Amino acid sequence: MIAIDYSLPVQIVAFLFLWFLLNKLLFQPFLRLIEEREKRTEGAKEETDALIAEGERLRTEYENRMAKARDEAEAAKQTIVAEAGRAREQVLARARESAASSLQATRQQLTQEMAAARRLIGQEAQAVAQQMAEKVLGRRIG
Repeated sequence: MIAIDYSLPVQIVAFLFLWFLLNKLLFQPFLRLIEEREKRTEGAKEETDALIAEGERLRTEYENRMAKARDEAEAAKQTIVAEAGRAREQVLARARESAASSLQATRQQLTQEMAAARRLIGQEAQAVAQQMAEKVLGRRIG
């Protein structure tokens, strides 16, 4: 059996003294170190979360800007296509007018040439008829 003698209070005092000494020299600094490390880790987690949130915000902003730029580019493309269509229609209209004008001028020229040819044919027909009549009659008509 365990006998309780004078060494028990000495052991209790030694234990308490050692506990107090180790608490001041080892346990408290170690707990403060762990607490500081935990604070830094928590701070790093918060900073990481903040950076992730900022990254998401920047990505969303970038996507919005890209969508806006695509919309603006599409609108500009549509404007250019519309302007090109209008320019094409104007060129075609001028070409049609020019072709119509050229056709009208050609028709007038052909009409004039046909009239001149008819006059010439009429004169030549009259001359041939006169020559034929002179040959048939045997005399000059005149």
